[in-house]
Amino acid sequence: MDWRQLDYFRVVGRMQHMTRAAEVLGMSQPALSRAIRRLEGELGVPLFHHVGRSIRLTRYGEAFLARVDRALHEVDEGRRELADLTGAESGTVALGFLRTLAAEYVPQLVRRFRAEYPGVRFSFSQDNGAVLERELESGELDLCFMPPPRENPRLESRLVTEQELVLIVPPDHRLARRENVALREIADEPFISFKAGHAMRRLVDDLCAAAGFEPRVTFEGDESSAVRGFVAAGLGVAIVPAGGPSSGYTALRISEPVARRSIGMVWVKNRYLSEAVRTFARFVIESPPSAADTA
Repeated sequence: MDWRQLDYFRVVGRMQHMTRAAEVLGMSQPALSRAIRRLEGELGVPLFHHVGRSIRLTRYGEAFLARVDRALHEVDEGRRELADLTGAESGTVALGFLRTLAAEYVPQLVRRFRAEYPGVRFSFSQDNGAVLERELESGELDLCFMPPPRENPRLESRLVTEQELVLIVPPDHRLARRENVALREIADEPFISFKAGHAMRRLVDDLCAAAGFEPRVTFEGDESSAVRGFVAAGLGVAIVPAGGPSSGYTALRISEPVARRSIGMVWVKNRYLSEAVRTFARFVIESPPSAADTA
């Protein structure tokens, strides 16, 4: 057994798809299958079972993956500590952020940081808050820009900016030619919203309550893109973060109540962060606060 076998197993175990895992690892599918079979032979138990064209971890595989994750995480942490010996001017920051922060906030922040630390490299992940939170906890990301999670004791955060929320309406809507709108003006409109339990759903419901009404939700979606798509199809109005694609609907500023959400820099409590990551985090905290209105 060697470290490569364990790394192969970890990737296959997370993806539970041999062909996709082979693509990620940059090797052929047959070679990866042979490596997994050798590992199973050395361990004396099956790690996966086949379900049609897919594979699933056996109970042995699930137990072993938890151990392998911990072992390889320690090795990765050790490598990063050794890399720190070269100082803060090199290294890599694995940074996650909401898609709507990709237009302006994150690029401008990274540009200013790179002007002072040109040797630091970045790897980026753009997704929704739930996915970013999982990637942060799994160790795939060092830091995330997202609304601070309310109910995860493993995570810590620091507020760094605010993001404007806007009302979007179909292009032929009665308010489409307006630049801004008070939220009470759309109290009787059908709403496209996020599913119950989603952080944006709670925020939208709170905003509507502050405007004196309960939204009449006719469609629910998991993703901002789905919500925007239903509005573009003329099925209702929605409140979404500013930024992102803008075709097929009109975005209006909300004059009242104040429609913003807080964005935090989030990390895993007590996890080792490299000197490059710590330097970037300090830079973010010391940067003047801004509103990511167009992010």
